Parts: sequence; structure tokens; C-alpha cells
Amino acid sequence: MASSLFYLLLLVQVCSITAKRLDATKSPRFPAILIFGDSLLDTGNNNFIPTILKANHKPYGQDFPGKIPTGRFSNGKLVSDLLASALGIKDTVPPFLDPNLPQEELQTGVCFASAGSGYDDMTTVMSGVIPVSKQPEYLKQYIEKLKGATGEAKASDIINGSLVVVTSGSNDVTINYFSGGARRLQFPLIGLPPLGCWGAGFNMGGRCVDYSQSQSYNQKLVAMLSQLQESLPGSKLVYADFYTPLFDMMNNPQEYGFTVTNTGCCGLCTPSTPVCPNPSQYLLWDSIHPGEAAYRVVSKYLQDHAIPKFSQS
Repeated sequence: MASSLFYLLLLVQVCSITAKRLDATKSPRFPAILIFGDSLLDTGNNNFIPTILKANHKPYGQDFPGKIPTGRFSNGKLVSDLLASALGIKDTVPPFLDPNLPQEELQTGVCFASAGSGYDDMTTVMSGVIPVSKQPEYLKQYIEKLKGATGEAKASDIINGSLVVVTSGSNDVTINYFSGGARRLQFPLIGLPPLGCWGAGFNMGGRCVDYSQSQSYNQKLVAMLSQLQESLPGSKLVYADFYTPLFDMMNNPQEYGFTVTNTGCCGLCTPSTPVCPNPSQYLLWDSIHPGEAAYRVVSKYLQDHAIPKFSQS
């Protein structure tokens, strides 16, 4: 199932949530949450691999519990953390690649995401991070550890009932397509993820990506997911819309308490970079990634509009 999904969503930014064996008469409950994708969800896996794409230094994490730079590309928590907490699984999703991961963490939330990754393996050639297509290999290792900790039957129940969250694609577009990558010669991209003039990272040579193309592409994606669902009996796919809440925050910042939407609170976010005095007033934390305040809005939107669909027939 995973390989088919990753191939289908190539070059598309989307959060797909999958669950099994849901009772339509009750609110969806999940024994665990499994996270795949890029920096929007990576809780610190890049700390444990040889890459320069790390956020394990200040000022990252200044608003995280304990004020620790955990490797999250944010001043605080990510959508992965917030969703897990809202679902009663665990407030902080641990990075799976940590060799010191305690046994008690195996039954809660596990993150396989890697900042800088993409659906296309070519996107990560220079950075050395873990592409989405390789992340399921770590899932296999996790399952074996889970079996050892809980027994095979219990491990099967946990995996079969887990919520799976996948988001990626921005790096495929910005690094491997618009920045002169080889894929631009192979794929005539029709639509785009919701990039636009998002901070400093997505301003392509002084011009902005047309948002209408993003909407068109996402509409096509929803149709494709419906077709994929038919081939995956026993699972349920739900399209989780990142575009709408982010677009609304950019265009109606005052409704969310934001006063700055076009620059990040700490810009490049090096240890010597000045940090804005009120991060919650900034949509972006660094030049590309949203801050915790924005992630809370996205998480609430997914809780209200995506998660309930698991209880629908």
C-alpha cells in the first residue's frame, strides 16, 4: 500500500491520513500515530543522520517544553505533536531514529519523517536526508521492536488501528523542479502545492506561484485518492487539507492574531540570529516553516475537518 501511495502523490504536498477498522457509530480512536514526510512533521530524526539539515540548535525550540532545540523546525510543537495530543495518544511524538528510544514509547506515537525529504528520491541526493520512499523501512524495524515489547497479536492490533499521517512534496517542487532540477525536464507540472510567495524559500526568482494552480492540482489529487481507495479494502484514506488553513492565515492574519506573514520570526535561525519578541504574532518561525501558533491552527482544522471523516461510511 505504501509504495502505491507514495508514487501517486509524487510532487504533491498533501497530508493523507489512513486508519483501519473504524466503527462509524463512534468517534475515531487510534492506538498509535505513525508519521511520515518532511520538516512539517519531523520531530528530530535528522539529528541522527549525517546531514546539514538540522534544527537541533537555538533558537529552534525556544517555546518547546523545557526550551529544548529538539530538531523540530519550529519554535515549539509541530502538527504531528498536536494531533497526537488531541487524539489522546501522546503529546510529543518521539523521533524513531533515536537509538535510545525507550520501550514504553513503542506503543504511542512514532515519527519517521525527515526534514528536507520528498516523494522523489532525487530530491534528497544532495542533502542526504531520508526520502519518503525509504521511511517505511524504519516502520518495519519499529514493528519488530513492537512485537518484542508487546507480543505479535498486540503489535498487530496497534499497527492495524494506527493513524498514519503523510505530508511531503514541497521539497520536490522547490528543490527538484523549480530550482533547475532534472525532474522539470521530465514532468510538465500542471498544478502546484500551496507555495506562492511563502517566506523566502518559495519566491521563485522574484515571482510567485499562482495559487489557482495549487487548487486545481489538489482537486485532481482528491479525485485520484478516491480511485486509490477502491484498491485498498480494509483501509480508509482521508485527504487532509493543509492549503485552506494556511491560505486563510496568510490572507486574514488578524483573525489569528498574526501581524507579520511575509518574514520569519528568526529568519535563517542560526544561534546568532536575532529573534522577534513575540513569535505568536508571526505566521512563520524561520524563512520557510510556520511557527507553533500556525501549526495549532492547522491541527485544529484537521481535527475538525479530516479526523471526523473516519467515522463516516
